[in-house]
This record gives sequence, structure tokens and C-alpha cells, in this order.
Amino acid sequence: MSLSAPRRAIAFALAACTLLPLAGCETMSNLLKDMDKPSASISNVRFQDISLSDITLLFDVDVNNPYDVPLPLVNVSYGLASKGTNFLDGQADVQGTVPAKGKKTIQLPAKVTFASLLSAVQGVKMGSVVPYSAEMGLAVDAPAVGRLTLPIKKQGELPIPAVPDVSLESVEWKSLTLQNAEAVLKLKVVNNNEFPLDLSKLAYNLTLGDTPIAQTSLTQAAKFSKGGTGTLDIPISLKPSNLGLAAFNMLTGKNASYSLSGNMDVDTPFGAMNMPFSKKGSTKLVQ
Repeated sequence: MSLSAPRRAIAFALAACTLLPLAGCETMSNLLKDMDKPSASISNVRFQDISLSDITLLFDVDVNNPYDVPLPLVNVSYGLASKGTNFLDGQADVQGTVPAKGKKTIQLPAKVTFASLLSAVQGVKMGSVVPYSAEMGLAVDAPAVGRLTLPIKKQGELPIPAVPDVSLESVEWKSLTLQNAEAVLKLKVVNNNEFPLDLSKLAYNLTLGDTPIAQTSLTQAAKFSKGGTGTLDIPISLKPSNLGLAAFNMLTGKNASYSLSGNMDVDTPFGAMNMPFSKKGSTKLVQ
């Protein structure tokens, strides 16, 4: 079986290094300098499992093997920084080999906890989109050379989500009798994030005074620009006779205290997430 040129060069250098330790090793070093070396780069970054407490960045790392033999992968170390301040370090074992004269993509997850990021980097707040720089070192076992560490760098942005401010501006009655009542809830939504939110589903629980009024989940499409404010019109119907006379008298007034809580399913540029909200205050009752 004949050897390819790179493999013949490595075999020759190894033999020379064995027979002539000083000159042979210098020959091997010179030969290896002229050979192509493995390389690695990040081809894509995805966001997974985004929540109000943390987010996982999934890096797709492409590794190129110029050798005629498979290239074993060993491990990878990584660090993430923002504004020159490091906020995450980690290390992970990587499995497998890169095929001869081929390429392999490995996935590296890095979980960022927002509490750690906020405490480490000054001037960052909830709702921000912060720049980050990632530096990695991928260790491989190169033939005849031994362990090599391939440097990798990547820059990008990641969000620190903030809960929108959801308040009940008013309850506008379309009809109000003891037997039946229909109204429109005017919900004011303030997007406290530096990125847009696309609402797809809303679940809420509303109490007026001390009386539970509505608890439901509904499909509700709406778009909120970054830092923007919008209003949701939510129709409700109820039977005041089931609530009692005192509650009915409260509903016919001009204002009432309220408690509003629930969840919003939203899409963001960084992925889908669920955002809980809770608010107490006073609202107008419009006849």
C-alpha cells in the first residue's frame, strides 16, 4: 500500500527524529510547519430554552481535518465576555473524530444565567440586548504532532428579557344587568425590552374588588415594538346574579380595585418564551 505525500512526510520525519534525535527533530519541525493544520470556526449560533432567568447558546463548531487519517477530538474550553468583562467560563469533553480529509460539526451548549451576567457586567439591566464575545479552544490529537488547541472566536448579541408591564386601564360595559353582563377589558401593555414581542396567546385571571370576574386562556395576536406600548381589547361575559348583590353594586360604580395576573406566550428575535405578569391597582368602570 503506497502512502500519500503528507503521510510519507510524517513517516520520514518520525524516522529521522528517531535515528538522528537533534537534526531529525528539526527536520520534522520544519516539515510540519509547511503542512496544512486543522482549523475550527463557528458557523452558527442558536438560542435555546430562553426564560426570564437564563438562556442557552448553542454554538455550531465546524472542524476541518486536512490529514489523511481521522482526527480525534479531545475537549473544548470556552469563555464569554461582554464589554471586556468575563461572565462565563466552561469546559466540556467532545466525542468522536473528524474523518480524514473531511469536516465535522460539533454542537457546544453554553448556559448563561442572567443573574451572573448582571452582577458581572456594569451598566447592564433587564430588558437589554448586550454584545458578547466568545473565545474557545478546541483540543485535538494531531497525528505525529500530538495535542493541538484550535482557537475559535465569535461575536454576537444576547437578550436579557424583562417582564412586560400589563395593567387594566378600564372595563367598558356593553351591557350590565343582574342576568347578564358583557364588557371589554382594556389592557395596557408596555414592552420593557430592547427587542420586539409578538404575542400569540394570553392567559389571565382578573379580580375586581374582592370578586373573581374572569379566568381564561385565549389566542390573541398582537405586536409590540421594542420599548413600545399597546392596548389589548379583551371581551368578557358573566352573570352578575351569580356574584351577589354587593358585587353587582360594585360593578355599577365608577372605579374599582383590581388584581390581574397571567402569562403571555410571545415570539422574540431570539426564540419563543413565556412571560408571566402580575399587577394590582385601580381601574375605571365605564357604563
